[in-house]
Amino acid sequence: MEKFTAKLRDIQETKFPIVKAAFKGKDEQIYIGVMMIDTGSVNCILNKSVLPNLNDDAPIEGKTMKIHSVQGRGVECQGYSLSFRIGNGVFSDTFYVNKEMDFDQMFDGPFIGIIGHEFLRRNNMVLDYETETLHASEGSIKGNPEDYAFFFTMSYGLKQYNIPVVGLVYGDKEYLMVADSGANDTVITKHLMDDAGICVRHLDNEGTVTCFTTDTLETALYDVTLSIISVGGTPECPKLYTQNDKVQVISNCQYIMDGLKDAEGNDLMPISGMLSSNFMHKNKWVLDFGTGVMFQRKDE
Repeated sequence: MEKFTAKLRDIQETKFPIVKAAFKGKDEQIYIGVMMIDTGSVNCILNKSVLPNLNDDAPIEGKTMKIHSVQGRGVECQGYSLSFRIGNGVFSDTFYVNKEMDFDQMFDGPFIGIIGHEFLRRNNMVLDYETETLHASEGSIKGNPEDYAFFFTMSYGLKQYNIPVVGLVYGDKEYLMVADSGANDTVITKHLMDDAGICVRHLDNEGTVTCFTTDTLETALYDVTLSIISVGGTPECPKLYTQNDKVQVISNCQYIMDGLKDAEGNDLMPISGMLSSNFMHKNKWVLDFGTGVMFQRKDE
């Protein structure tokens, strides 16, 4: 049986991991467009402009959900059943849509929707920035963590936050960021930048970030040093993967997400930023949802 694979569109131009997609809608007509792979989104999201093309039985009665974005903003969404093709595979899943939200303004061409990480996990897929493909997981990782430039497991983030996260370490200070392929620029709070002292230089004051809810936040642009923890060190001397990145800095909130609790009701560390698709592509990261590992291979 042929293994699943789908080519990502020119990611240098699109800034997001985009795949060509198609579905059969009303009157047996085939509709062709694109979908974005968003590791910062749990669920699959449908663009409202697609609704008129769906079969009448697509809405799932009683299937609703409030989906949250940056700073706790949320919208009520209705679930729809959608069967679709990407690459050489055919899949079915529940897609959620808010009828007030339109993603067409954010993407060129017919945009069908967003594929969230629960779909990637359920179907054992790999978002591979090295080969610029979305493909089936091999089910195992070769070698040891020390053999990689960067290596980190998703288990903690997925268990506690239901999103993949990475940890930043500066001396005795620690912070968390979402590994978010749905963010084209890395976003951090000014509190993180100032508290950790990671600013290299200020670049610009006029930036914006568009959230899932299509709200727009004003930002400033900085060059910063990101020291991301990697498997392979010790508590006394952690292995750090250090890269500079141009980031959008939000100054009107201390955290991207806070007030979070685990299953036992204990406070969780707040989220201070979102590591972007651009960063992961530039550094050829591989996010393997089949094995639950994120990594970057060493240069040969």
